[in-house]
Formats: sequence, C-alpha cells, structure tokens
Amino acid sequence: MSNPIIEKTINHRLSGGNTQGYWLTWLVKKYLKNRRFDRLLSIGCGVGNHEILMAKLGLATQIDAFDFSETSLEIARQDAAAAGVEINFYQDDFNLFAIDDNKKYDVVFCSGSLHHVKELERCLSIVQKCLKPDGYFIVNEYIGDCYNIYNQAQEDVINRIYKCFPDTLRSGTTEKFSSPSIEKVLARDPSEAVRSKLILPFLEFYFDVEVLNLAGGGLLHELYPFLDHDRLSDGEPKSETIIKLLLEIETILMEQPGGLSSDFCLCILRQKKKQWK
Repeated sequence: MSNPIIEKTINHRLSGGNTQGYWLTWLVKKYLKNRRFDRLLSIGCGVGNHEILMAKLGLATQIDAFDFSETSLEIARQDAAAAGVEINFYQDDFNLFAIDDNKKYDVVFCSGSLHHVKELERCLSIVQKCLKPDGYFIVNEYIGDCYNIYNQAQEDVINRIYKCFPDTLRSGTTEKFSSPSIEKVLARDPSEAVRSKLILPFLEFYFDVEVLNLAGGGLLHELYPFLDHDRLSDGEPKSETIIKLLLEIETILMEQPGGLSSDFCLCILRQKKKQWK
C-alpha cells in the first residue's frame, strides 16, 4: 500500500470499481449513503484507525471495539482522544468473546482480524446472534491459503515473474520465493491465517452475501516485498509501467479458468433472509 499505484488499485478493487480513494470512505459515504446507525461493533480493532475514521464520518452513535492487545488499545484510545471522537475500546479475545443477548448491533465490522480467528464458527455465530435483522456485517479480509503456505502453482507463478527482475530492482532479501514451513509459521505467529481458506465459505454459510469484491493479491502480496520499493515508487514512467504491468498480469491470471484466486476481499453481508421472518 506504500506504492500509490498499488494503493489506488487495491481501493478500486475493494470498492468494486467505484473509487480509487480509500475504500472505507467509499463504503460509508457512497454505499451506506452516509446513514447514521445506533450501534457498531468492531472485532479485532488493533490501533483503531478504521474505528476512528468511522466515528469521524458519523457512521454510528456508539462504537464498541475490542482487541486482545492492550498496547494497541492504549494507542487507539490516545488517537481517538486526539481526533475528538468517543469510542469504547476494550480488551477481549476474538476466540473467546461473548456479547450480551440483549445487546444488538446495526453494524459489525472486521478488517484484517478474521484470519487470526481459530474458532471461526463460534465467532460468526456470535456475530449472527448480535446483528440486527436488517444489520450489516462488513469484512475486509485475507482469504488466501492457510498459514500463507501457498499451493505449488501459485509459488511457480510468483517465481516465474520474479525471475524477470534484475538484481537492481530486487530488495535483495531472497533469490527465490517459497512458502514458509509450518514450523516457522507456528514459531512466528500460530494465529496467522490459521483458517483463512475457510473464511469465505463460512461467511456464505452464516450470512447472505450482498457484495463480494475481490481485491487480488495472489501475485503481488508475496512478490512485491522482494522488489526494491524505493526504485518502483520513484514516480518515473518506467517504474510506474512495471507496477501497472504487474497489476494487469495479476488481473489476467485471476480471470483465467483455474488461474490465481484472490487472496483478499471485501464482503458486505446481511442476515439470512429466512431469519427475517
């Protein structure tokens, strides 16, 4: 996202082609048409950037947001105070959290947190119960292979493209891309993408999908860190052409039958229609 061309493309994909500006601003102002809701719950809020923006945009009167990290929450509280917005940041575990049966939300929000949730069925069933019948469940998430251990076909595509780059355009961190071993993943962060491949099927099981915007990433998510960011973000026509070509190649591969699947998506979900009766 530090590369402006990639940032605009990701926002364009997340918004379903409606904007190159920030996807969350589009969601609040255009998709939800600046509606103001009573209550919003954010699961795994981190340092609270999204929640503070939603508060500033007036999306909800009351925002409850939790995260496991008290360090992140303290940053979120300080930033919210500096921004002049009130948000109820509190500590909880998204594998173990519970919501009072009498508390219902108009909007439940997850951005980059569900791929850390091991107890997906439990988490989504709680969201289902606390979401109002006409509420929105908004998910911006990594849905690629579990533990970021990719299939061989995807690894081969990444390496074939990577071989085209001379050393002068590489970051120098590796000669060949390969998925991490399960031992390395567990040692680094055992929750990383723990059941990520199941997120989309489970969302479709528990909710009706109103919007599914695929954001790609099957190529660039892993390839770009191995390239020289500074050289490719210098604003020169050659550098910009390389980035645009990489993005176009990723798009073409996603469009081919049996080609790359999307590693990221934005979902806007609603309660199952049968539950509205």
